[in-house]
Amino acid sequence: MASKVFLREATGLVRDFTLIDSMILAVSVVIGPGTWVVAYAGEWFAFPGVSIPISFVLAAVTGLGLGLYYVLISTAMPRSGGGSYVPLSRIIHPVLGMGMSFILMAFLILATAVNASIMASVAVAAPLATLGTVTGNSGLESISSTLSTPTWSFVIGFITILFVALVAVAGNRVIALINKITFVIGTVGLITIVLMLASTTQPQFQAAFNGFAGSNAYQNMITSANTAGYTIPSDWFTPTLLSLPLTFFLLLGYEFNTYYSGEIRRVSRSMTIAVIFALVFGALFFGTIAVLMQNAFGLNFIASASYLYTASSSSYTLSFAPWVNNFLVLVDSNWLANSIIIASFVAWGYLLLISWFMVISRHFLAWSFDRAVPSVLGKVNERFHSPLVAIVLTFVLSVVALGFYVFLSSLAALVNISFLLLAAVFLDGLAGAVFPWVKKSLFESSPEIVKKKIGGIPVISILGIYSVVLIGFLLADSLYNPAIAGPLGASTIAIIFGSFVLGAAIYLAMKSYNARQGLDLSLVYKEIPPE
Repeated sequence: MASKVFLREATGLVRDFTLIDSMILAVSVVIGPGTWVVAYAGEWFAFPGVSIPISFVLAAVTGLGLGLYYVLISTAMPRSGGGSYVPLSRIIHPVLGMGMSFILMAFLILATAVNASIMASVAVAAPLATLGTVTGNSGLESISSTLSTPTWSFVIGFITILFVALVAVAGNRVIALINKITFVIGTVGLITIVLMLASTTQPQFQAAFNGFAGSNAYQNMITSANTAGYTIPSDWFTPTLLSLPLTFFLLLGYEFNTYYSGEIRRVSRSMTIAVIFALVFGALFFGTIAVLMQNAFGLNFIASASYLYTASSSSYTLSFAPWVNNFLVLVDSNWLANSIIIASFVAWGYLLLISWFMVISRHFLAWSFDRAVPSVLGKVNERFHSPLVAIVLTFVLSVVALGFYVFLSSLAALVNISFLLLAAVFLDGLAGAVFPWVKKSLFESSPEIVKKKIGGIPVISILGIYSVVLIGFLLADSLYNPAIAGPLGASTIAIIFGSFVLGAAIYLAMKSYNARQGLDLSLVYKEIPPE
């Protein structure tokens, strides 16, 4: 049956990813350089008095149910494009599967461009500028200024995307090897930050800051924020609860490895451990850094600096952003330590992009395998077992998006990719909610973990409903409070609906085309694609 309805009898992909590989891929999306360095400023600004460590622990616990849903649905259907496209298209309807996965691809392509474009500024240029200013090294300041120009941002972003694409083409074994190396580099950088913070006392930082910014500059920062209306309330519980949607948003992505579950060995065990590991790693990392920042810099100071930087820029007198890596340079301008931190940021940036490249290219492959897009996208290199054409297309689209963000930044600023992600995954849980009844035979033949029940109700259905409610709440709260995901404008709405319509239209067009070739495309979606 498979050879008659699908593109071929097997995708040509192989299960090369081990448990360790799956864990690295899961955590790589959580610890992105463009996310965590700015996360603290956003939290302390938006929710004065927030306990960031407690917020991340609660968010991780909240997110566990969502992660386990993706584990269960991907265990039942361990395929490329699993997690969203395959379950939605088979259990609900192909139009919904194609439409929602097109929104997800729009998010991932734009997010790839955003993170590639800031590799030069956030990961390299910003810390170099601070280091140059502190040490009086005009050469470093000049390099930083050059790297921050649109041309160099594009060049470095292009090189980054090209490198990621070449690694992706080389196949899963090369991906696994490079990922392990960069994960070690990234982790060493995190440990360096932790050690530097842990060895810094507040009086030491205050003296270093005043020595750099001027006499009494430390206290003046706090006074300026108070004068502007910023105060830290004694009640930490309420702002911590209010911060949970933003905190959870920072952790989202830990479930992304379920989208290419067909290439993971011992898929159920590996994905379960990977999801839990990513949540624990992220919560511990974010929480630990927050505690150490408060101890080393002082809560009043770092929160005041975050407020002035975000809401009252005219009163913010520093030449650099209030990010942990920038403040650490004031305490220790040691070239080796700061080079390790910069290398760490670059490593985490690569890990983030390779994970997204995997998700994007595997969706192209899955669509092609189902004959929902031209068959050329389903071509798999026989030597490396990688979807060559899909990866090349991912590269081209990412570079185009990179140019959009770098050279048309005023237009790019109108697109809020956070809402693209929320919209893309909002309805994923519907597939799991009705799975035991709509696909009863498949449910009954699934691994035992998928068939678990609580009070006679399948756990996968409970978790499916939970995921829809959770993302729905996060979406509604983000609309109500722009501090969580930013504003929602017409451009973002147009991309969301435009992507869905494009996906649905392509499916319907290909259904008509295949019908003229004598193939009923609806038969494809009655079967689970082979791997």
